[in-house]
Amino acid sequence: MPSRMTLDLSALYRLYRKELINYVARTVCCREIAQELVQESYLILTRTAAEQAIEQPRGFLYRTAGNLALDHLRHNKVVARHAELESGNDEPEASSLSIEQAVSREQWQALLRQAIDELPPRCRDAFILHKVQGLSYRETAARLSISESAVEKHIIKGLQHCRTRLGKHFLPVDSDG
Repeated sequence: MPSRMTLDLSALYRLYRKELINYVARTVCCREIAQELVQESYLILTRTAAEQAIEQPRGFLYRTAGNLALDHLRHNKVVARHAELESGNDEPEASSLSIEQAVSREQWQALLRQAIDELPPRCRDAFILHKVQGLSYRETAARLSISESAVEKHIIKGLQHCRTRLGKHFLPVDSDG
């Protein structure tokens, strides 16, 4: 019976993948992110189908993909708000920075946001919760319903990606020069 379940899920994937990607892409405005979210939707369907019967798999996929898209948008708002708060906290200090230093700091923040946005959804969520919002591995794991070791792996992957993308500019510019 499990092989039949896999075969059915494979058929569902071939049948609905393109239309789901188009549906999600309209929400997140990025085809690559839509593809990742649709892939994650199928993984969730696979896990759920192993535990319970799913009456309407197409509806389940659409609801799951839609929820993941909304989570992605919410995540981006959190990142943007955090960046605004960070830049807001820097305003008194910014007056003592040279124009070059201020521009450099803004560019660094934009590059960091871009690097974080490039992470796979689950990795990005773990990275934001731990590194940006300051949650512990345990709190992050509980929030995402994953193990602490999975959180650790996501954080390591996120840090490696940021180091690769930002290279020598991985650390923020010091106001002291």
